[in-house]
Amino acid sequence: MSVTLSRAYGGFVSGAVVTFDVPTEASLVSQGLAVYSTVLGVNPNPATPLTGAITAGLYGPYTITNIPMGSAVMTGYETNGVAQTAFNTYIAEIFVPYWATWTGAGYINGTGIGTDTGVVWLFNSNGMLIQNSAIAGTTNAAAASVWEDVAWTVPVTLSPGRYFTGLSLSGTTVTPRHILTANGAAPRTAQIATITSYALSLATFKAAAITIPTTFTTALGPIMRLYQ
Repeated sequence: MSVTLSRAYGGFVSGAVVTFDVPTEASLVSQGLAVYSTVLGVNPNPATPLTGAITAGLYGPYTITNIPMGSAVMTGYETNGVAQTAFNTYIAEIFVPYWATWTGAGYINGTGIGTDTGVVWLFNSNGMLIQNSAIAGTTNAAAASVWEDVAWTVPVTLSPGRYFTGLSLSGTTVTPRHILTANGAAPRTAQIATITSYALSLATFKAAAITIPTTFTTALGPIMRLYQ
């Protein structure tokens, strides 16, 4: 919180908006020396149930990744990337620490790029499908070693919690980067069995929850992020 001083106090002039510890602020207010201010020190409360639209970036950063990135992003995590089996879905857990409305999910290109298409998926902690990108597939259009962001069909609002992002690709030209053991990152990962089209994947995921992985396998889960 913060207070607006009604008279000079502690080296601050009357009218100053300052932040003290809670007991000091309460004491100043009770003595009539200050009033609580809404100018500084008021943060949105992520625990408060939300209604309506959520302003992007209000509760946390505009993007969150499924592993800590640091300075090693382009050298410590599959420098060239590895092709995935066409139309398999590779998933990795991600923790969302604050309320936000997410536009889509992205994956990091390796050195292999091209005209393969991709679909990104989002599952809850029980393995139920929450959202996906266009089932026609989105063509890989970004350059090597950069994020390939793909929008959901409709933006999705998530409460804090554990989720799983997924990536399916139509071919083996694109080589996304996957999570190794670098920096101790070891989220739960899995590869979902071969399916011959995005449409069949969607039907499968809608029909039943996926099996949530309970172990980490190196070079299996794609490095992904949610973006607002």
